[in-house]
Amino acid sequence: MVTKKEIIENELMKTIISIRVDTLWKMLSQRKKGYFPEPYEEGATGKFDNKGAIFVPGGLIYKDVDEKPICYESKSGFTPNTFREKVYEAMQFDNATLLFPDGIATGVNLDSGFFSKAVRHIYSFRKAAFRRKKRIETDQHFTVNPDDIIRSHCPRYLPYPYGARTRISACVAVGLIDPSLFFIYCKTYFNFSIDQAKTFAQRLDSVQDAVKAEDGTIFYQPYLIVCHGARYKKNSLTGLTRILGIGKFGEFATFTFEPIDQTLMRELKRKQQTYTSEDIFVNNEGIGILGILRIYLQTQIGKRSQSYSIHIVSPEKDVGLKLDQIKQEAQERYHFHAD
Repeated sequence: MVTKKEIIENELMKTIISIRVDTLWKMLSQRKKGYFPEPYEEGATGKFDNKGAIFVPGGLIYKDVDEKPICYESKSGFTPNTFREKVYEAMQFDNATLLFPDGIATGVNLDSGFFSKAVRHIYSFRKAAFRRKKRIETDQHFTVNPDDIIRSHCPRYLPYPYGARTRISACVAVGLIDPSLFFIYCKTYFNFSIDQAKTFAQRLDSVQDAVKAEDGTIFYQPYLIVCHGARYKKNSLTGLTRILGIGKFGEFATFTFEPIDQTLMRELKRKQQTYTSEDIFVNNEGIGILGILRIYLQTQIGKRSQSYSIHIVSPEKDVGLKLDQIKQEAQERYHFHAD
């Protein structure tokens, strides 16, 4: 099972958390003014994540929705600072951001139909391959609906019907979960030549590795990260962040900002987790707000395991944030000053 350190300790996730701390201040401002969005409404975002985002390891994507090859400006010598700047820029565009070791492609429109068909075929064939009975009887024994795949990679509070960002992210993540099956499907679908198949295989192998700077700083892990524009949970204060492709089928993680209330305290006690004052991102009206990472265990197709681990993310120790600076800039930006 993936660890908290593996999910958090990289420049991409740290930058997203930093951006969403700014958003947190906006949401507190909105709540004070009576404009706080309902759990399932879009708009739980701020200046820097207003359009949401999907960050995808670029090697998974062979063509965009218009069947054009992926193009981006190749650069060498990324530093943590320049990478973070690129992440901020990327979040101003709609559609997906594709991450490569030497560059970033922004605003890429993914072919949701292709990936929906891919997961349907991949897991239908897998289901048929492991069926012990020789008699067919009915095709329902083998049929896998993409909604089953999506359900297994979402927390239970994320409702059906699923939105476009939820659907495409869960389907694309299959390329990280089952790269061999994804490769065979793409090879057949695109009718690869020998050279094309070899090149694509190398790409799929490369996306399974973390991308690092020369000093060992991790730019991003081989995960898919989704920044949703809705909170989905009543006690979540900003848009939900989902991390996919982190292990076996059904394994995923969520990151949220939640007030220290009775609901969270009972959950932390049940999971034998504690926090200190250094773990609090924001104190507002006498209530502390924590960054909560939940890592959900693998499950079967169409199911959602109730087993998960919960982790408290420390703003300084884990993310290296300067909270006072973020607070000052955010409060000026959103014309809000806490009591």
